[in-house]
Amino acid sequence: MIRIRTLIGFIKKEFIQISRDPKMLVAIFFIPVVQTIMFGLALTSEVKNIEFLVVSKPSPIAREITRRALASGWFKEVKDVNGAQTQEPSSLILDNKAEAVLIAPKEGFEYALERGGPIQLLINAINAQRAQQVEAYVKQIIARVAEDRGANNYSVGVIGLDYKVMFNHYMDTADFMVPALMVMATFLVMLVVCSMAITKEKETGTMEKLIASPASAAEILLGKTLPYFIIGIVIICAIFFIGIIFFGVPFRGSFWQILMTGSLLIISALSIATLLSTLAKTQQQAMMGSVLFLMPAILLSGVFFPVANIPGTFRWLCYLNPMMYSVVNFRSIMLKGGDLNFFWQYCAVLAIICLITGAAAYKNFKSKLN
Repeated sequence: MIRIRTLIGFIKKEFIQISRDPKMLVAIFFIPVVQTIMFGLALTSEVKNIEFLVVSKPSPIAREITRRALASGWFKEVKDVNGAQTQEPSSLILDNKAEAVLIAPKEGFEYALERGGPIQLLINAINAQRAQQVEAYVKQIIARVAEDRGANNYSVGVIGLDYKVMFNHYMDTADFMVPALMVMATFLVMLVVCSMAITKEKETGTMEKLIASPASAAEILLGKTLPYFIIGIVIICAIFFIGIIFFGVPFRGSFWQILMTGSLLIISALSIATLLSTLAKTQQQAMMGSVLFLMPAILLSGVFFPVANIPGTFRWLCYLNPMMYSVVNFRSIMLKGGDLNFFWQYCAVLAIICLITGAAAYKNFKSKLN
């Protein structure tokens, strides 16, 4: 039989214990606040900030399409590129200068509106859902321009938009998500398992035996983290081959690029896990700290929502997130072929993050041992 007075006593004790633990208070209140802000304000499925260019000889209709696109709030101007002088529109997509390029036929937009001629639209479809919305936006803008021109009988259903999606021809979501899963699964496992494993040593008292041994702090730290580094590489390779074999995800880059990006991702995750374990006293605290870090890290990585959709107030946090650089690199390597200039830039930033977090983790770990 449950005794009410005893039950009330336990409830009071639990509230007092929670109020005295700052880490628990942060975990209880910070995560819901972050989720509310990200989903309510910062993150939206509506596609915005689309780098859009109209390739056409100068004409009133070309200017009108550009004006309407920029005024809609969905698109933004591609700077330092003149659409009237562009010879290779597809190179703008390949070089990440534009996300969507609308190309007029040789006869011009006027001919297309009057005769129902084809208008070509190039779209970067690495993100299949985003590409579908971009297609719908452009179609809507052209329809309005056609109506204003009195071409009611030649609406977009008649005007042939010759779509050409690049990098993800079948608009398959798996192609977009599998590279992201490689990052999420690896980072989550490395962060949670490694932080709990190191904390368990302290909780069970075996860390004191390690301190008493002749091994140095660096040896202890490497001995604890290297096995997880190997596990992380195995996870990345497993998801990589499953994505290619079972989901038909294309692979247009080099495997060494996958391994290099994956290695830097794992090192950053292990560094953060070690740092968390030096702050946590129990495995439960290590778990809560990992969840506390993972939630905003995933939301701000571009896995589910484009980074371009996040307001500038929060967007700067994305550039401190190793997951974001890894997601972009993996998608670029697998779907686009891994442009080397683009690849090395992101690897350099990942390496800097690894150095900073690794140095902080080692310093804290060594001080705790001493």
